[in-house]
Amino acid sequence: MKLIINEDFKDLDLNEFPYDKAHSALGEYHHIIQNGNYGNWYDPIPLHQWRSLDGSWLVTSDGNKRYMEQNRGDNTKGAFENVYCCLVHNQKIYADFTLEFNIRLFELNHFCGMAFSYITSRNYYAVGLRENNISLYKRHEENFDIVDSYDFALDDLKTYNIKIILHDNIVNVLLDDKNVLNGNLDFKYGSRVALVSKSACRYSDIKLYMDESEYEKHNDRIKANNELLESKRAKYPKLECIKKIDLKSFGSGRQLRIANVEGKTIFLLAQHQKRMIRDSFARLSCLTAFDIDGNVLWCLGEANNSIDNTLISCDLPFQIADVNNDGKLEVIYSMDFEVVIADLLTGSIIKKMPTPVVKDDPLMAYHPFYRLNVDAIRVADFKGLGYKGNFIIKDRYRNVWAYDENMELMWRYNHKNTGHFPYIFDFDGDGKDEMLVGYDLIDHDGKMIFSLPMNSDHTDEIIYARLHKDHPKRLILASGNEGMNIVNLDGTIYKHNEIGHAQRISVAKYDNNIEGLQICATAFWGSDGIICMYDYDGNLLHEMEQRSNGNIITPVNYDGKHILALLHSGLDGGLIDYELDKVVLFPNDGHPTLCCEAFDIDNDGIDEIICWDLNNMWIYKANEYSKPIEYDKYPNEGFSNYRGEYLLPKEE
Repeated sequence: MKLIINEDFKDLDLNEFPYDKAHSALGEYHHIIQNGNYGNWYDPIPLHQWRSLDGSWLVTSDGNKRYMEQNRGDNTKGAFENVYCCLVHNQKIYADFTLEFNIRLFELNHFCGMAFSYITSRNYYAVGLRENNISLYKRHEENFDIVDSYDFALDDLKTYNIKIILHDNIVNVLLDDKNVLNGNLDFKYGSRVALVSKSACRYSDIKLYMDESEYEKHNDRIKANNELLESKRAKYPKLECIKKIDLKSFGSGRQLRIANVEGKTIFLLAQHQKRMIRDSFARLSCLTAFDIDGNVLWCLGEANNSIDNTLISCDLPFQIADVNNDGKLEVIYSMDFEVVIADLLTGSIIKKMPTPVVKDDPLMAYHPFYRLNVDAIRVADFKGLGYKGNFIIKDRYRNVWAYDENMELMWRYNHKNTGHFPYIFDFDGDGKDEMLVGYDLIDHDGKMIFSLPMNSDHTDEIIYARLHKDHPKRLILASGNEGMNIVNLDGTIYKHNEIGHAQRISVAKYDNNIEGLQICATAFWGSDGIICMYDYDGNLLHEMEQRSNGNIITPVNYDGKHILALLHSGLDGGLIDYELDKVVLFPNDGHPTLCCEAFDIDNDGIDEIICWDLNNMWIYKANEYSKPIEYDKYPNEGFSNYRGEYLLPKEE
């Protein structure tokens, strides 16, 4: 027998397994590695419902043996009631095996056990114990299907030995050496094993082993998979760092706007100060405009790149756009209860207005200030001006105010959850923009066009695209617990996909070998790291689970020939192809890994990749590229951490 996994937890700290102690949303678009020793494991489950609670996993000892305890119990509710704590082993399995472990239950209401053929935290087979039962079951999304079950008198003071024997897609499960469960399954090569539990319990002595022939198959398949991956990677140019910028004290998290002015790249970074309730009422505290050489053009406020002033789980209210149609770019931002339009190159104020009074406003949720503390801002053309001279401001998450070019109120929206960032587009082609906000489509005059039959959570990202040449344009929504949805422009739902808490989406021609465009989507709360690729009809093509957060899945026109999706720039990141293989890796050169973005900074049609943290910015580009075809991209005047990114072939 060959031992593949032999886990006694002695290489881990005798402490909680690393986790985000704030249970924050920063990992939605920042790549953050928590301090601590991960050993051979990763935890893919963040959840805001756990704020003020400790971590999910605890390494403990009786003096002789180390244990891994599920330290969470059942602390989920509502849309997250089927979230199970998971601790996933890094080792991928490519052949038949025997998986053995010891387990003791500290609470009996829910399944505690081991997953195998683990693809994601929402797709696996598992053996679990609960009350007076042991079951072999399959989880797929929200469905738990029992394959086989056995009743026995479970003793909470006893530690049980379980063996899962897989051979030719037949599973036999032994409980203390007694065969109690059997079943057929479709084992996935390259899947993992994971501790999976909904109640408090204790694991020890985890072993996975193979006989000689299966071990040989396992290694041969690993070799073949690595060779295939290397052959894929050989087809792509390498990333080359073309610029390094010292951000000094004005560095920040993913609060970046970019513009090209007369062939020169201008960056605008924002810092903030948190007020009242976590991220809900942040103050825009510093704006710094600088060029590609790191020269500061102007700075508003006092720069302070402490973590508290730079990392935040929302947008800050500032955009770059030609708001007054003078052929020059301006900055429109909100600071200290005013909306200001200023010159991009100098920061000098052109015009400004106070934000609306919200004291005692019956349409507001709790708001601690007399005037609106703006959550996000976006330019629009609701009046048919021919340019984006109007704008919206919003709170979090109930109201949107629309203003005209004279900074006079046009209308106000208040109906359903607004989400983070409304989508502005002239959907009906009348020369005036409409607004998709959350689940509602609003006309240019503020009147409702339709409201989707969804009411929970909120929409994080929106794309409007023609996914197939023979199809009409449709809306693609990442709507949190409502899933990933494709929606017709009459307000009917064309396709609904469960993915967990749908967080991000992108659309591009990721696969040149099939018809139409593809949709890439990720999940976050309750199931971080899940990445799915769908066809133009919303059918699942591929799925995987990243071991790390901050996957932005932005489509990148990489070398003029290939469109890839950017994950993040950390060790587990890179750019993936349509099969979700990491075909381009970042050099191990000490580059920043907190944030990344794709932007064509030199207007040659090839996207550069910008990596930065609180101190430095590095810019990468493929070291070889050809003249690309042109694509429609998300407009530069609408930057957000909550926008669906796309590269759409220009329609004839």
